[in-house]
Amino acid sequence: MCLITFHYGQHERYKLILAANRDEAYNRSSAAADFWSSHPDLLAGKDLEASGTWFGITKDGKIAAITNCHGEEFAEPATDKQSRGHILTDYLTQNDSAENFIQALIKKKDAYQPFNVLLGSVDTLYHFNSLDTDFTALTKGTHSLSNATLNTPWPKVEKTRETLDIIIQSEKDYLNDLFAMMMDKTPAPDHKIPDAPLPLAIRRKASANFIETETFGTKSTTVLLVDWDNHVTYVERTYLIDEQFEDRTYRFQIEDKQL
Repeated sequence: MCLITFHYGQHERYKLILAANRDEAYNRSSAAADFWSSHPDLLAGKDLEASGTWFGITKDGKIAAITNCHGEEFAEPATDKQSRGHILTDYLTQNDSAENFIQALIKKKDAYQPFNVLLGSVDTLYHFNSLDTDFTALTKGTHSLSNATLNTPWPKVEKTRETLDIIIQSEKDYLNDLFAMMMDKTPAPDHKIPDAPLPLAIRRKASANFIETETFGTKSTTVLLVDWDNHVTYVERTYLIDEQFEDRTYRFQIEDKQL
């Protein structure tokens, strides 16, 4: 993922409302979200090159998402580093608590290129940036995460937080409005675009919620709604050619376990 925005713990109907864009090289193969045959309780897309994932949820309510740190989304993969997508699959397929898992992750963080992770459950979420030395239990409310750290005042981070707050105050169809927010291709004004070792033309395109370049861009959007009765609605939209897209929708009840 390269942009995640979510409202957590304060909504009247939903304990978690989340929308996330996966930005990736167009030629990197992946499989759409599904329950994995190797781990039937795990719902996630799959990176077919490294067999990891970028976002996932389990039937007992564990959740995980990842973004690259600034500039890494356009960088060539480092051959001496492990795939960051395995961080999520390791957490989602093991029985370790989020706190213990992140403590262990901190000790081996240099095995990966820089990253942010959101880990936990639909009831308790944690954030860790691998450029830091500790992790944070998230406060309730609206948050956004891109390629810096949580709630960094980048244009699209601030814009999605503001837009999400407007959406959740309405009585409209949240799914349609959330997808519209994440599909917004409007770039930030040049003077607000974050610095990076990239040409301005690329940084301008990357400043939009939905990214399109010649070789890299937004390949899918995931929207997750979890209500207070633990009913899950998970919709993944995969973008095709000529402005077309394909949606996959999953609905299930989180199992009655200690999350």
